[in-house]
Amino acid sequence: MVIADRIQRISLSIFSPVIAITSALFVGAILMLIAGANPIAAYIALFQESLSTYFGFGNTLTKMAPLLLTSLGVLVALRAGQFNIGGEGQIYLGALGSTLVGLYVQGLPGIIHVPLALLAGFLFGAVWGWIPGYLKARRGVNEVITTLLLNYIAVNLVSYLVQNPLQAPDAPSPYSPLIAKSAQLPIVLPGSLAHGGILLALVAAGILWVLLVRSPVGYQITAVGFNPIASRYAGISVERTIILVMALAGGLAGLAGACEVMGLKYRLFEQVSPGYGFDAIAIAFLSRGSVLGVVLTSLFFGALRSGANVMQRSAGVPVTVVYAIQGLTVLFIAISLAVERQIKSDSSSR
Repeated sequence: MVIADRIQRISLSIFSPVIAITSALFVGAILMLIAGANPIAAYIALFQESLSTYFGFGNTLTKMAPLLLTSLGVLVALRAGQFNIGGEGQIYLGALGSTLVGLYVQGLPGIIHVPLALLAGFLFGAVWGWIPGYLKARRGVNEVITTLLLNYIAVNLVSYLVQNPLQAPDAPSPYSPLIAKSAQLPIVLPGSLAHGGILLALVAAGILWVLLVRSPVGYQITAVGFNPIASRYAGISVERTIILVMALAGGLAGLAGACEVMGLKYRLFEQVSPGYGFDAIAIAFLSRGSVLGVVLTSLFFGALRSGANVMQRSAGVPVTVVYAIQGLTVLFIAISLAVERQIKSDSSSR
Protein backbone atom coordinates (compact mmCIF):
# COMPACT_ATOMS: atom_id res chain seq x y z
CA MET A 1 0.00 0.00 0.00
CA VAL A 2 2.82 2.37 0.88
CA ILE A 3 4.63 1.53 -2.37
CA ALA A 4 1.44 2.11 -4.37
CA ASP A 5 0.91 5.51 -2.74
CA ARG A 6 4.52 6.48 -3.44
CA ILE A 7 4.21 5.45 -7.10
CA GLN A 8 1.00 7.43 -7.37
CA ARG A 9 2.65 10.50 -5.83
CA ILE A 10 5.65 10.32 -8.16
CA SER A 11 3.41 9.81 -11.19
CA LEU A 12 1.31 12.82 -10.28
CA SER A 13 4.40 14.99 -9.75
CA ILE A 14 5.75 14.03 -13.19
CA PHE A 15 2.62 14.03 -15.30
CA SER A 16 0.74 16.98 -13.78
CA PRO A 17 3.14 19.65 -15.13
CA VAL A 18 3.32 17.89 -18.51
CA ILE A 19 -0.46 17.77 -18.76
CA ALA A 20 -0.71 21.43 -17.66
CA ILE A 21 1.75 22.61 -20.32
CA THR A 22 0.16 20.43 -23.02
CA SER A 23 -3.30 21.71 -22.14
CA ALA A 24 -2.10 25.32 -22.23
CA LEU A 25 -0.53 24.81 -25.65
CA PHE A 26 -3.73 23.16 -26.87
CA VAL A 27 -5.92 26.05 -25.71
CA GLY A 28 -3.36 28.46 -27.17
CA ALA A 29 -3.77 26.67 -30.51
CA ILE A 30 -7.52 27.20 -30.32
CA LEU A 31 -6.95 30.92 -29.71
CA MET A 32 -4.69 31.05 -32.77
CA LEU A 33 -7.34 29.33 -34.91
CA ILE A 34 -9.93 31.86 -33.74
CA ALA A 35 -7.51 34.63 -34.72
CA GLY A 36 -7.14 33.05 -38.18
CA ALA A 37 -3.55 31.81 -37.73
CA ASN A 38 -2.03 28.38 -38.24
CA PRO A 39 -1.09 27.05 -34.78
CA ILE A 40 1.22 24.34 -36.13
CA ALA A 41 3.24 26.86 -38.12
CA ALA A 42 3.24 29.22 -35.14
CA TYR A 43 4.56 26.62 -32.69
CA ILE A 44 7.16 25.39 -35.17
CA ALA A 45 8.39 28.97 -35.61
CA LEU A 46 8.37 29.59 -31.86
CA PHE A 47 10.27 26.53 -30.70
CA GLN A 48 12.47 26.11 -33.77
CA GLU A 49 13.79 29.64 -33.40
CA SER A 50 14.23 29.51 -29.63
CA LEU A 51 15.74 26.02 -29.31
CA SER A 52 17.31 24.91 -32.60
CA THR A 53 19.03 28.04 -33.94
CA TYR A 54 22.31 29.27 -32.49
CA PHE A 55 21.29 32.88 -31.87
CA GLY A 56 17.77 31.91 -30.80
CA PHE A 57 19.04 29.39 -28.26
CA GLY A 58 21.46 31.99 -26.95
CA ASN A 59 18.54 34.38 -26.53
CA THR A 60 16.61 31.64 -24.73
CA LEU A 61 19.48 31.16 -22.28
CA THR A 62 19.66 34.92 -21.77
CA LYS A 63 16.01 35.01 -20.74
CA MET A 64 16.29 31.77 -18.79
CA ALA A 65 19.00 33.12 -16.45
CA PRO A 66 16.90 35.72 -14.54
CA LEU A 67 13.86 33.44 -14.62
CA LEU A 68 15.85 30.58 -13.08
CA LEU A 69 17.48 32.67 -10.35
CA THR A 70 14.24 34.35 -9.32
CA SER A 71 12.30 31.06 -9.45
CA LEU A 72 14.87 29.46 -7.14
CA GLY A 73 14.17 32.29 -4.72
CA VAL A 74 10.44 31.61 -4.83
CA LEU A 75 11.10 27.88 -4.45
CA VAL A 76 13.29 28.13 -1.34
CA ALA A 77 10.68 30.34 0.32
CA LEU A 78 7.92 27.86 -0.56
CA ARG A 79 9.94 25.06 1.04
CA ALA A 80 9.58 26.93 4.33
CA GLY A 81 5.88 27.64 3.73
CA GLN A 82 6.47 31.28 2.74
CA PHE A 83 5.14 33.01 -0.38
CA ASN A 84 7.68 35.38 -1.90
CA ILE A 85 5.67 37.56 -4.27
CA GLY A 86 8.40 40.20 -4.22
CA GLY A 87 10.78 38.79 -6.81
CA GLU A 88 10.18 41.72 -9.16
CA GLY A 89 11.20 44.30 -6.58
CA GLN A 90 14.16 42.21 -5.49
CA ILE A 91 15.33 42.07 -9.12
CA TYR A 92 15.23 45.87 -9.24
CA LEU A 93 17.19 46.24 -6.00
CA GLY A 94 19.78 43.70 -7.14
CA ALA A 95 20.18 45.59 -10.41
CA LEU A 96 20.65 48.81 -8.45
CA GLY A 97 23.30 47.29 -6.18
CA SER A 98 25.39 45.91 -9.04
CA THR A 99 25.05 49.18 -10.95
CA LEU A 100 26.38 51.22 -8.04
CA VAL A 101 29.44 48.95 -7.77
CA GLY A 102 29.89 48.94 -11.54
CA LEU A 103 29.75 52.74 -11.71
CA TYR A 104 31.49 53.96 -8.59
CA VAL A 105 34.05 51.26 -7.80
CA GLN A 106 36.82 51.75 -10.33
CA GLY A 107 40.29 50.42 -11.00
CA LEU A 108 39.64 46.79 -10.11
CA PRO A 109 40.48 43.81 -12.33
CA GLY A 110 37.51 41.88 -13.65
CA ILE A 111 38.28 38.84 -11.52
CA ILE A 112 37.52 41.01 -8.45
CA HIS A 113 35.08 43.55 -9.87
CA VAL A 114 32.59 41.02 -11.26
CA PRO A 115 32.21 39.01 -8.00
CA LEU A 116 31.99 42.26 -6.03
CA ALA A 117 29.18 43.60 -8.22
CA LEU A 118 27.37 40.25 -8.04
CA LEU A 119 27.75 40.27 -4.26
CA ALA A 120 26.27 43.77 -4.12
CA GLY A 121 23.30 42.61 -6.21
CA PHE A 122 22.81 39.63 -3.92
CA LEU A 123 22.99 41.74 -0.75
CA PHE A 124 20.63 44.43 -2.02
CA GLY A 125 18.09 41.78 -2.98
CA ALA A 126 18.64 39.92 0.29
CA VAL A 127 17.85 43.07 2.30
CA TRP A 128 14.66 43.50 0.29
CA GLY A 129 13.73 39.90 1.12
CA TRP A 130 14.86 40.19 4.76
CA ILE A 131 12.37 43.00 5.45
CA PRO A 132 9.19 40.93 4.88
CA GLY A 133 10.88 37.92 6.48
CA TYR A 134 11.57 39.90 9.66
CA LEU A 135 8.07 41.39 9.69
CA LYS A 136 6.55 37.91 9.31
CA ALA A 137 8.76 36.23 11.91
CA ARG A 138 8.77 38.96 14.55
CA ARG A 139 5.51 40.84 13.97
CA GLY A 140 3.28 38.27 12.24
CA VAL A 141 2.74 40.48 9.17
CA ASN A 142 1.59 38.50 6.13
CA GLU A 143 4.53 38.14 3.75
CA VAL A 144 2.31 38.14 0.65
CA ILE A 145 1.22 41.70 1.39
CA THR A 146 4.65 43.04 2.33
CA THR A 147 6.51 41.45 -0.60
CA LEU A 148 3.85 42.66 -3.03
CA LEU A 149 3.94 46.23 -1.72
CA LEU A 150 7.75 46.30 -1.65
CA ASN A 151 7.67 45.64 -5.41
CA TYR A 152 6.13 49.07 -6.00
CA ILE A 153 8.63 50.77 -3.72
CA ALA A 154 11.59 49.16 -5.52
CA VAL A 155 10.27 49.93 -9.01
CA ASN A 156 9.59 53.57 -8.17
CA LEU A 157 12.89 53.94 -6.33
CA VAL A 158 14.84 52.81 -9.38
CA SER A 159 12.66 55.00 -11.59
CA TYR A 160 13.48 58.04 -9.47
CA LEU A 161 17.20 57.30 -9.40
CA VAL A 162 17.61 56.85 -13.16
CA GLN A 163 15.60 60.01 -13.80
CA ASN A 164 17.65 62.09 -11.38
CA PRO A 165 21.02 61.31 -9.68
CA LEU A 166 21.92 58.23 -11.74
CA GLN A 167 20.74 59.46 -15.14
CA ALA A 168 23.42 59.46 -17.84
CA PRO A 169 24.34 62.88 -19.25
CA ASP A 170 22.23 63.80 -22.30
CA ALA A 171 20.34 60.49 -22.07
CA PRO A 172 17.25 60.51 -24.33
CA SER A 173 15.42 58.28 -21.86
CA PRO A 174 15.92 57.38 -18.19
CA TYR A 175 18.98 55.19 -17.80
CA SER A 176 22.33 55.27 -16.04
CA PRO A 177 25.81 55.57 -17.57
CA LEU A 178 27.53 52.37 -18.69
CA ILE A 179 29.07 50.29 -15.94
CA ALA A 180 32.82 49.61 -16.08
CA LYS A 181 33.93 46.92 -18.52
CA SER A 182 35.64 45.13 -15.64
CA ALA A 183 32.18 44.65 -14.05
CA GLN A 184 30.56 43.13 -17.15
CA LEU A 185 29.84 39.41 -17.41
CA PRO A 186 31.49 37.57 -20.30
CA ILE A 187 29.56 36.21 -23.28
CA VAL A 188 29.48 32.40 -23.16
CA LEU A 189 28.18 31.83 -26.71
CA PRO A 190 30.09 34.10 -29.11
CA GLY A 191 27.81 35.88 -31.55
CA SER A 192 24.79 35.61 -29.26
CA LEU A 193 23.43 37.39 -26.20
CA ALA A 194 24.05 34.46 -23.84
CA HIS A 195 26.25 35.64 -20.97
CA GLY A 196 27.79 34.21 -17.83
CA GLY A 197 24.58 34.74 -15.91
CA ILE A 198 23.23 31.42 -17.17
CA LEU A 199 26.26 29.60 -15.73
CA LEU A 200 25.77 31.42 -12.44
CA ALA A 201 22.09 30.43 -12.40
CA LEU A 202 22.87 26.76 -13.02
CA VAL A 203 25.54 26.76 -10.31
CA ALA A 204 23.06 28.41 -7.93
CA ALA A 205 20.53 25.68 -8.75
CA GLY A 206 23.09 22.99 -7.92
CA ILE A 207 24.08 24.66 -4.65
CA LEU A 208 20.45 25.13 -3.66
CA TRP A 209 19.70 21.46 -4.38
CA VAL A 210 22.57 20.41 -2.10
CA LEU A 211 21.38 22.87 0.55
CA LEU A 212 17.79 21.65 0.49
CA VAL A 213 18.37 17.91 0.04
CA ARG A 214 21.76 17.15 1.58
CA SER A 215 22.21 19.56 4.47
CA PRO A 216 20.79 20.04 8.00
CA VAL A 217 19.71 23.56 7.03
CA GLY A 218 17.60 22.13 4.23
CA TYR A 219 16.00 19.70 6.65
CA GLN A 220 15.12 22.59 8.96
CA ILE A 221 13.66 24.61 6.09
CA THR A 222 11.52 21.68 4.93
CA ALA A 223 10.43 20.86 8.49
CA VAL A 224 9.27 24.43 9.07
CA GLY A 225 7.34 24.31 5.81
CA PHE A 226 5.58 21.07 6.77
CA ASN A 227 4.78 21.87 10.38
CA PRO A 228 6.16 24.96 12.15
CA ILE A 229 4.63 23.95 15.48
CA ALA A 230 6.31 20.53 15.51
CA SER A 231 9.52 22.13 14.29
CA ARG A 232 9.52 24.51 17.23
CA TYR A 233 9.06 21.61 19.63
CA ALA A 234 11.99 19.86 17.91
CA GLY A 235 14.23 22.81 18.76
CA ILE A 236 14.22 24.50 15.34
CA SER A 237 14.01 28.29 15.40
CA VAL A 238 11.03 28.90 13.11
CA GLU A 239 11.50 32.67 13.17
CA ARG A 240 15.17 32.47 12.24
CA THR A 241 14.40 30.00 9.44
CA ILE A 242 11.72 32.27 7.97
CA ILE A 243 14.07 35.26 7.99
CA LEU A 244 16.83 33.14 6.44
CA VAL A 245 14.77 31.80 3.55
CA MET A 246 13.24 35.18 2.73
CA ALA A 247 16.66 36.83 2.70
CA LEU A 248 18.04 34.00 0.54
CA ALA A 249 15.06 34.29 -1.79
CA GLY A 250 15.66 38.02 -2.14
CA GLY A 251 19.36 37.48 -2.72
CA LEU A 252 18.75 35.02 -5.55
CA ALA A 253 16.33 37.44 -7.22
CA GLY A 254 18.87 40.20 -6.64
CA LEU A 255 21.42 38.14 -8.57
CA ALA A 256 18.92 37.98 -11.43
CA GLY A 257 18.79 41.78 -11.52
CA ALA A 258 22.57 41.98 -11.30
CA CYS A 259 22.93 39.63 -14.28
CA GLU A 260 20.52 41.73 -16.34
CA VAL A 261 22.71 44.79 -15.79
CA MET A 262 26.13 43.12 -15.92
CA GLY A 263 25.49 40.65 -18.73
CA LEU A 264 22.87 42.16 -21.02
CA LYS A 265 22.17 45.89 -20.67
CA TYR A 266 25.41 47.16 -19.04
CA ARG A 267 23.46 50.02 -17.48
CA LEU A 268 20.46 50.52 -15.21
CA PHE A 269 17.23 51.17 -17.08
CA GLU A 270 13.92 52.36 -15.67
CA GLN A 271 12.33 49.06 -16.73
CA VAL A 272 14.85 46.51 -15.49
CA SER A 273 12.57 43.49 -15.69
CA PRO A 274 9.76 42.67 -18.14
CA GLY A 275 7.93 40.76 -15.42
CA TYR A 276 10.43 38.04 -14.59
CA GLY A 277 9.51 38.22 -10.91
CA PHE A 278 5.90 37.31 -11.62
CA ASP A 279 6.78 34.60 -14.14
CA ALA A 280 9.01 33.10 -11.44
CA ILE A 281 5.98 32.48 -9.22
CA ALA A 282 4.37 30.41 -11.97
CA ILE A 283 7.60 28.54 -12.65
CA ALA A 284 8.10 27.65 -8.97
CA PHE A 285 4.56 26.32 -8.64
CA LEU A 286 4.76 24.46 -11.94
CA SER A 287 7.97 22.75 -10.81
CA ARG A 288 6.19 21.36 -7.73
CA GLY A 289 9.08 21.99 -5.34
CA SER A 290 11.77 20.38 -7.50
CA VAL A 291 15.00 22.25 -8.28
CA LEU A 292 15.38 20.26 -11.51
CA GLY A 293 11.77 21.11 -12.34
CA VAL A 294 12.57 24.80 -11.91
CA VAL A 295 15.51 24.49 -14.31
CA LEU A 296 13.42 22.77 -17.00
CA THR A 297 10.40 25.04 -16.57
CA SER A 298 12.62 28.14 -16.71
CA LEU A 299 13.98 26.84 -20.01
CA PHE A 300 10.41 26.40 -21.29
CA PHE A 301 9.36 29.92 -20.26
CA GLY A 302 12.61 31.33 -21.65
CA ALA A 303 11.91 29.62 -24.97
CA LEU A 304 8.40 31.11 -25.03
CA ARG A 305 9.76 34.60 -24.50
CA SER A 306 12.62 34.11 -26.94
CA GLY A 307 10.51 32.82 -29.82
CA ALA A 308 7.48 35.08 -29.34
CA ASN A 309 8.58 37.83 -31.73
CA VAL A 310 9.62 35.34 -34.41
CA MET A 311 6.23 33.65 -34.10
CA GLN A 312 4.56 37.01 -34.59
CA ARG A 313 6.59 37.84 -37.71
CA SER A 314 6.39 34.44 -39.40
CA ALA A 315 2.92 33.23 -38.41
CA GLY A 316 1.12 36.49 -37.69
CA VAL A 317 0.35 35.50 -34.08
CA PRO A 318 0.45 38.34 -31.55
CA VAL A 319 3.05 38.14 -28.77
CA THR A 320 0.21 38.37 -26.27
CA VAL A 321 -0.73 34.78 -27.14
CA VAL A 322 2.53 33.68 -25.49
CA TYR A 323 1.55 35.48 -22.30
CA ALA A 324 -1.87 33.83 -22.53
CA ILE A 325 -0.14 30.43 -22.77
CA GLN A 326 1.89 31.24 -19.66
CA GLY A 327 -1.27 32.21 -17.79
CA LEU A 328 -3.09 29.11 -18.99
CA THR A 329 -0.19 26.97 -17.80
CA VAL A 330 -0.56 28.42 -14.31
CA LEU A 331 -4.32 27.87 -14.43
CA PHE A 332 -3.99 24.23 -15.45
CA ILE A 333 -1.32 23.50 -12.86
CA ALA A 334 -3.62 25.00 -10.21
CA ILE A 335 -6.39 22.70 -11.42
CA SER A 336 -4.03 19.71 -11.33
CA LEU A 337 -3.01 20.55 -7.75
CA ALA A 338 -6.66 20.70 -6.73
CA VAL A 339 -7.36 17.35 -8.42
CA GLU A 340 -4.28 15.81 -6.80
CA ARG A 341 -5.37 17.06 -3.37
CA GLN A 342 -8.78 15.50 -3.90
CA ILE A 343 -7.21 12.18 -4.97
CA LYS A 344 -5.02 12.16 -1.87
CA SER A 345 -8.01 12.97 0.30
CA ASP A 346 -10.02 10.13 -1.23
CA SER A 347 -7.07 7.72 -0.79
CA SER A 348 -6.60 8.60 2.87
CA SER A 349 -10.31 8.23 3.63
CA ARG A 350 -10.40 4.64 2.36
